[in-house]
Formats: sequence, structure tokens, C-alpha cells
Amino acid sequence: MSSRPPPARVPPRWRVGRGVRILASHRDMPPLFDAGVPLEALPWGVEGDAPVSSRSFSYKAEDGETDLEAYFAWDPSLLEGGDEGLPGVLVAHTAIGPQEVFVHTCCDALARMGFAAFALDAFGAGTCVFDKAERDALFGALRADRSKHARRILKAYEAMLEQPEVSSTASMYGIGFCLGGMAVLDLARFRSAPRLRGVVSFHGSLDRPQIADPEGSGAEKGSTSCLLLHGAADPFSSPENVAACLSGLKDLGLPVRLAEFENVKHGFTRPEKTTPEDSDAGFAYDADAAAKSWAMTKTFLHAGGDLEAV
Repeated sequence: MSSRPPPARVPPRWRVGRGVRILASHRDMPPLFDAGVPLEALPWGVEGDAPVSSRSFSYKAEDGETDLEAYFAWDPSLLEGGDEGLPGVLVAHTAIGPQEVFVHTCCDALARMGFAAFALDAFGAGTCVFDKAERDALFGALRADRSKHARRILKAYEAMLEQPEVSSTASMYGIGFCLGGMAVLDLARFRSAPRLRGVVSFHGSLDRPQIADPEGSGAEKGSTSCLLLHGAADPFSSPENVAACLSGLKDLGLPVRLAEFENVKHGFTRPEKTTPEDSDAGFAYDADAAAKSWAMTKTFLHAGGDLEAV
């Protein structure tokens, strides 16, 4: 498409910005994975269930060939009387993918908070992926090449900026869960996302990757604040990895704050993670950590990525 379309009306999901393929309707989408958790039990259930507008569409990956699926939500009432646009939040999914109620309702909640929320897709599978071998086939190359991974997340960020409901001047943010925490941190490390003021990692994969500086990047070091919300008993990010992650971010000049929740395991925002098998695998929902981490995130976003406000 050569130009931006006018803003969509409620409730179409098929009018999009440049560089994306239009999906005709909700019927083109497979059912979302639903863990059976009511909205009010999710961390963002406190934001209520007021209707918002949304659409799903595809955009291209960094290779220019792979189709990735976005879910985009916003409150159209905030755009009435002007065309200034909304601040954007990129939402990065867990290791099963973006096609789940958990991710979509998070975007809807962010829309109720005054943001335009864009759920990215790192896999391109079209549905949630529960088989490890299939996930490794989809994501293994990106895990091995974190510069390539950062470019994939950057393409989602660029697709978000193309949406007509997104402001051309306001600050942008990213939040991610589990594997998505790694995604938004890699985007911050890449230092090529204009106006990215802050990112939040919920029980993310914390480490110190090698990510090459993009050629011709005009981004300034230290422009993106990083808030790490971490369970101290998370077996997937050892204390050594956490320390390496913190030092790596600081070495890049990125402001960072670690908020650790004592005796809390991985996946603490997921209310369905309550079985003995989940606990044995290192997962456990923690209602207190989930509520506190969401409250901290809201403060962080509304404060423009100011870590001192959290």
C-alpha cells in the first residue's frame, strides 16, 4: 500500500498500515488458545472489560518472506476530535506464541489504559505451538542468532508505528512474558527503535547475548529504560544469568531496574500454573507477584518509562 488508510471504525480488524497483508475477517483466524482463566483472574483483569476496537493482520519478518501475525487493539474514543494518535506498546508472547487469550486480553487492557497495543509474532506458525520440536524448528535459528532475533522484533515495532492510530511523536514501549521478555530486551539492546522509551520483562529469559549494532543506527545509548520483573526462584534464569543480564544492559548504557519476588517461580502471571506438575517443571502462579508486577508496569508506562517512579 502506498499510503496510510483512515482509522478503522468499531469493530473491523482488517484495515491496516503499509506493508501488511489484509485478513478478511475473524473467520480467517484459528481459535485462540484459552487456558480457561476468567478475565478477572488475569493481572490486567483490574482494567475491566469495556469494549475496544481491534484487528488482526499479517506483516513481513526481517527476511522479507515469512508472514507474521499481529493483533492490534485501541480505544477509538481517545481519537475523537483529533488525529494525534496514541502511544504504542509492543506486546511479546511466551514460548507458545501470540494466538492465545492471555496475549489478546493484555492488549485489550492496554488499550483501555490509553495505549495502542500491538501483539507481535516471533514464530509465524499461525497458531499456538506446544510441541518443543516444532518450536525449535520455528525459533531455533533466532535463539542462536540474537541479532537476527532483534531484527525480527524490530520489524514488529516498525509495523506498529505504521498503524494510523499510533502517534508519530509519542513515546513507545514494549512488554514481554517469558520468551517475550527476551524479545523486548533484545529490541532495547539493538538500539534502533525510534522513540522506544521503556521495556518490561515479566519472568523473562535473562542473559547477556551478543547483538551487533545495526549499521547506520541513529539511536542514542541509554534511551530505553528496562524494568525486569523476576521470580527469585525461577529455574530458567540462574542468578549468574540475571547478573550477566544486568551488567550487559548497563554496559550498553541502558537504565535498568530489577524487581525480584522472593520464592516466586517462572510464569508467575499465569493463573493456570497451579498443578504439582507445573511446580516440578519450574512454573507457579503467584497472585501477589502478578498483581504487584502489573501495578509496577502501569506506573512505569504512565510515567514515560521513568524507573524512579516505580
